Amino acid sequence: MVETLLRFFKIVELLEKSGELRLKDIADRLEIDKSTIHRFLKTLLKYNYIKMNPVSKKYSLGLKFLNIATGIIESIDVRNIAHPYLIELEEYTNETIHLTTFEGDRVVYIDKIESSKPIRMYSRIGNIAPIHCTAAGKVILAFQKNEVVERIVRELDFIPRTKNTITDREEFIKNLKDVRDRGFGIDNSENEESICCIAAPIRDYSRKVKYAVSISAIRTRMDLSKLVVFKDILIDKANIISKELGFIEK
Repeated sequence: MVETLLRFFKIVELLEKSGELRLKDIADRLEIDKSTIHRFLKTLLKYNYIKMNPVSKKYSLGLKFLNIATGIIESIDVRNIAHPYLIELEEYTNETIHLTTFEGDRVVYIDKIESSKPIRMYSRIGNIAPIHCTAAGKVILAFQKNEVVERIVRELDFIPRTKNTITDREEFIKNLKDVRDRGFGIDNSENEESICCIAAPIRDYSRKVKYAVSISAIRTRMDLSKLVVFKDILIDKANIISKELGFIEK
């Protein structure tokens, strides 16, 4: 029974990677005799898990897998998946951890783990912040398609929130390139004078960056140079969350 299931999975995985294949190609690649493969294919065809092109006689995955995938995707709750890792980050850093997404030219806080230290920053789940002066906003924007970046940057007002806010478009575009190159975003007191922050991108099954996880600290106890020390564990947790959302690194 286990061996039979394994063979089914091998056929499905091969078709997922290769697209359309003939019976002989499947048998050759899996090193299983044609009669056995044909029997498995007949069963998969019967239940619409695969389809066969009547002209080329090639097999490919059927819409049944799309229905299954859609159901799985719809059941994914990024907050439930990410929350345990946000807790781990707070326990490791003792600083405030946020999970954010973005809408247009703003970021939205969708989860938060408060710092255990006595002096804390003010933020709430549901709060919004500008995309151009937050680490999370910049890291999400930096990994969008060029046309999306160009449109949003073109429409940004670049309103200064502090003396460190980037207000020049060309400088901001260069900053986004730096974010892509190093793999994480930085807010050097650009949104609030007393706060610094670093953020890492979270990718989902579609390989798109739709979320970010960030570490924020009060400058009086931890300036940016000290906060950046946590970049590796931050990126590591972001990558773990990405994998649990279905991201597969190629």
